[in-house]
Amino acid sequence: MENEEINVPSTPTEESVEQPKVEETKVETPKVETKPLNEFDSLDVDDEDTPTQDFSDVPQQQGQGQEGLMSTGNSGMVYDWSNAPEGVKAPPRIDLNGQVMVLKKADMILPSVSNPWEKTKAGDKEFKYCQFVLFYDKESQQEYYSGVRTFNRDGKYSHPTITRDRNNQASKLLGLYADFKNKDINEVSLREFMGFLNSQPKVEIQTAEVTNPTTGAIVRKNMVGRFVN
Repeated sequence: MENEEINVPSTPTEESVEQPKVEETKVETPKVETKPLNEFDSLDVDDEDTPTQDFSDVPQQQGQGQEGLMSTGNSGMVYDWSNAPEGVKAPPRIDLNGQVMVLKKADMILPSVSNPWEKTKAGDKEFKYCQFVLFYDKESQQEYYSGVRTFNRDGKYSHPTITRDRNNQASKLLGLYADFKNKDINEVSLREFMGFLNSQPKVEIQTAEVTNPTTGAIVRKNMVGRFVN
C-alpha cells in the first residue's frame, strides 16, 4: 500500500557488559628526610692528611626540636634561653703596637654557599675567600687576615689555601712562622701552621695601616710582627 509506514523491527544491540571495578592501589613513596644544605657538607676531604673537624649545630628549634620559635598560641611561648646563641660582636679595636701577648687561637671559616664564586686572574679557576681570624689574650682583641681562599673542585670546597709569595696578610704571617722555624716557606704545611697558631704561642704586635676596600677609611690593624720564644 502506498505511503504505508513499514515498521522494521530493530536489530537488538548487544548490551554493554559492565566491567568489574578494579580498586586502584596507591603506592606510597617513603618520605626521605633531607637535611638543610650546609656549606661544610661539601668540604672536599679526599686528602688523607685532613684532620677530623667537628662543627657545632646552630640551634634552630625550641626545646626538643618539635617546635619552631614561632608561637601559635594566644598566650605566647616561654623562650628557652639555653638555646640562645653564644656568639658576640668583636670589641672595638685598640692599638696593641709593640705589645707582647699570647695568641689564644686561630680559626679559618669557610664561606657560605650563597657567596658567589670569583675567577682567578688567569680565568681558569674559581675561588671564594675564607675568613682567617686570630684571637689575642689582651682585652678580647681579635684580628682578621686576608688572603685565604678555597677553590671550586667540581662544586666542592677545596681545603683553604695560602699563597707562598708573602704578598698578602695571610702569606706574610706564614712567612713569619717559616722564618721563626728556620724553614723555607714552601716546606710549611697548612696543618703545621694552624697547629702552631693554636698552641698559644707568644707574639709581638706590630700595627699596620690598611685601607677599608668598602669605605676607603684607613684602619690600623693589630698584626703579628714576630713570634717570641
